[in-house]
Amino acid sequence: MSSQPWLHDATHMPVVPGEERVVMANEALGIAVPRLSLVTDRSAAVRKVSVLGRGRRFAQLMGIARKNGLLPIRTLDFSTAPSGAAKRLVQAEGLRRALEEAGGAFVKMGQLMSTRTDALPEEFVSALSQLQHSVTPAPWQDVETLLVAEFGAPLESLFSSFDREPVAAASIGQVHRATLKSGRVVAVKVQRPGIVPEVRRDVDIALRMVNALSLSSPQARALGIKAAAAQYGADLIRQLDFRLEARNLMALRALQTRCARSGELRLPELVEALSTDRVILMEFLEGDTFASLNERTDAAPAELTAAMRVILSAFVRQIVFDGVYHADLHPGNIMLLADGQPALVDFGSVGRLDLQLREAVQELLIAFLQSDTQLIADGLLALAPLRDGADERGFRRDLSVFITFELGPGARVDVTTVDALVAILVQYSLAVPAEFIAAARALAVLEGTLRSTLPEFDLLEEARALAAGQIRDQMAPANLREIGTTELLALLPSIRRLPRRFDQIGLALETGKLNVNVRLLADRRDRRLLSHRRE
Repeated sequence: MSSQPWLHDATHMPVVPGEERVVMANEALGIAVPRLSLVTDRSAAVRKVSVLGRGRRFAQLMGIARKNGLLPIRTLDFSTAPSGAAKRLVQAEGLRRALEEAGGAFVKMGQLMSTRTDALPEEFVSALSQLQHSVTPAPWQDVETLLVAEFGAPLESLFSSFDREPVAAASIGQVHRATLKSGRVVAVKVQRPGIVPEVRRDVDIALRMVNALSLSSPQARALGIKAAAAQYGADLIRQLDFRLEARNLMALRALQTRCARSGELRLPELVEALSTDRVILMEFLEGDTFASLNERTDAAPAELTAAMRVILSAFVRQIVFDGVYHADLHPGNIMLLADGQPALVDFGSVGRLDLQLREAVQELLIAFLQSDTQLIADGLLALAPLRDGADERGFRRDLSVFITFELGPGARVDVTTVDALVAILVQYSLAVPAEFIAAARALAVLEGTLRSTLPEFDLLEEARALAAGQIRDQMAPANLREIGTTELLALLPSIRRLPRRFDQIGLALETGKLNVNVRLLADRRDRRLLSHRRE
């Protein structure tokens, strides 16, 4: 059986304040090893970008940009005018080649920017999505030195075997297969030695270049490229801390154990005692990735279909009810184990939805199950209200057409579906939360995986059935009792304040100081009902 490890691409975790590193004795291994802890940067020098080094790197990057036709920067076309499509296509390909040649942080930021269909023209999004992930592995001697420094002990004291050749390598880290003294086979993801100052330097330069582009290009300013680059630069720097991926995995595993069919989907177990900010260990899963299965002809369709249903069910539950979801379910991050059980790997890209967003998504899901376009519009407008004077009727009409053609019977959800929805939202200036768009794009990534593995798999119809079943599960007496308890606890502070409020109202009545303010038709739906009746 072949196995494909996991390398993260992005993270949606917030920055976590650092604490001093704590090294604790691991009784099971009998040696001192670092525990998973909130670790500060190793030195203040890591944060500083060398002026000399930045100057040399900047000169190198200018040469790369000039060679690929990207200078002067002000000539880059970020419009969506049909007349400039051919020019944008050439520039976008030049940008892709330049980023790949620049390597490191520039490749990662380009991969992240490829998801911003709301901020970049289609030609640039398409080109950036083709950026290569694989890189030349770091030399073993450098990797071994880093591992020994992290573990505080030679590898022979921890592992009975450790493969020097990585099973995969990316710009920030690479994965090795190893066997602990206990006989347990693990995947060891190690940060590329010296990558931290390189990434900080490249992000610093990239932000300066984007700032210059924003100053010289009104199109770039209008698209908000500066803010988007700043966001992804911060995300990329957060990726340098592997403890974030560890937290993502622990969160998903904890939520998985709470669901009714927790044993259907496999998530690797974290080896917490040996995981640090630069090294993460987890259970090594033996099986085939869907990427490798796509290249074979002997895969059983029935087995793959069953696995797909499990993964789709887990994804729907993660977004709609858990609020923590795997955001990068491409074929390399989904596995089929030897026993036919599906599994997920690579937890660097995990999205989160707060309670308010989850409730909005639940309302949208119920409206979708009922095929009620007006309720879907209401749900979107609750997320992002129209500005005063905006054409609500036009928005509802365009959204209805989108739902009919893009989400109707026989439709297929892909990245262009999300792009079409984003285009409508942008047209009517709806500032939908970025977390909502990120979840929609994660669904599009999953649909692409499903289509490449099982072209006949109907994601929308399968999702309808699975979502309806999960909603029924949520209505079970035990769940309703838990929800009722939670809501009651939330109401307790208000209940405690009621006697004092009654006293205040009574006093206001006695002294003639009680005022009542009424806003007629304050709710948008009331105004719409009145306008419909007038018609």
